[in-house]
Amino acid sequence: MKTTILLPAFLLTIISVLIGVLVYENVQWHRTWKGQEQFEISVFVQLYKNLDRGQLDEAKRRLGALVMYKSDYFEKQYGTDQGTKFTEVLAQAKDVRTAFKAMPPLK
Repeated sequence: MKTTILLPAFLLTIISVLIGVLVYENVQWHRTWKGQEQFEISVFVQLYKNLDRGQLDEAKRRLGALVMYKSDYFEKQYGTDQGTKFTEVLAQAKDVRTAFKAMPPLK
């Protein structure tokens, strides 16, 4: 009799823990993406302000950093893209990355 009560209780406990872990992971994932979106919006606002003030070098530097970060992330996640329309864009991103690394440091 105890076995028929303990087994369902044990299984229910395991299921509850697994559901809790999944909910926690989902919340963490959403927080990460929200932070990423906030960062990108902040950078885009800074870029807009730089361009509005005529600070082209500052805007170019910020865009270069963004292109480098995003293209590196894309290649780590998905590998090099070949045989698609995006292949050319990724090649251009590599050119931007090279130009960004060659820029002199800010004063």
